[in-house]
Amino acid sequence: MHNIIDKVLGIDLAGEMSPEASSIVRSFDSPNSPVEEFDIEQARREHSLAEHDIELSEPVSTVSEKTISHGTRDVRIRIYTPEGEGPFPIFIYAHGGCWVFCSLDSHDKICHYFSQQARCIVISVDYALAPEYPFPSGLDDLYQATLWCMEHAASLHGDPQKIAIGGDSAGGNLATVVAQMLPASKKKQLCLQVLIYPICEVLPQASSSFERYAENYFFTKEILDWTSHLYLKNNSESSALNPLVSPIHGDVPEPLAPAFFVIAECDILRDQGLAYARKLAQTGTSVRCHYYLGMPHAFLAMAGSLSLGRQAMDDCVKRLTESFLLQS
Repeated sequence: MHNIIDKVLGIDLAGEMSPEASSIVRSFDSPNSPVEEFDIEQARREHSLAEHDIELSEPVSTVSEKTISHGTRDVRIRIYTPEGEGPFPIFIYAHGGCWVFCSLDSHDKICHYFSQQARCIVISVDYALAPEYPFPSGLDDLYQATLWCMEHAASLHGDPQKIAIGGDSAGGNLATVVAQMLPASKKKQLCLQVLIYPICEVLPQASSSFERYAENYFFTKEILDWTSHLYLKNNSESSALNPLVSPIHGDVPEPLAPAFFVIAECDILRDQGLAYARKLAQTGTSVRCHYYLGMPHAFLAMAGSLSLGRQAMDDCVKRLTESFLLQS
């Protein structure tokens, strides 16, 4: 495991969550039905970490929205632009939420923070959610939005040679796939992938993290099963093994843009994230992984309450800044 990890942060608690993280996770315990038994609208209302969101200093980004049309559907993007003349680097971001939850609003402060601290334009993509819009709708939205941003970088006061893509959880899943899907000429425009505890496999093989953290660690096996079923309509094995759904199963024949992984120790996705990082490294892709001890899935969304959540956000900012400088 450690051959792909360049930095370990936090205190070793023998694989258990930190007391602060455990308190947050336990606050989601409920005598009501499990989230996977809710109707979809109730589940979306319950799936909120807003009270643990990062606190912002006075926002210094200008925020605007735009609708991009592609095919028969429109996709909304929210654009965060730092003060100044530009041109600025661009970070295209896909929010998490298991392809089912969350929105531009749920990740608004995170995107503000990245824009402020990395001095970049953040493009947050409001991709279509399942079950109303199952695979490949959300993926198509992010792909088309990425192409649009690359083609219109100058009109956004952005630098077309300094474009990164990223996301957390399901957003990380979509970002990994888009990075592979881009035409060769467009791949060259990406300078970094920021993959925050990404879903790399929707039907995970047995692994130590999948077995140990399957229950009671915020993101459970049942939730992954339920949401992937909604995303895929029927969650058939053939769909789940599709590299456009589970990128760990795809061929990566040549190096992609450098990848920075945020790995949470107490997360069912931990081992598959590390496995995908190794897969990229074997192609010659430059890979760096930061491993956060005692942290559950979605801990960046808890950065207002967890110091390691804030640390992980700052680590992403540092890696973005380094990558943008290398393109100068």
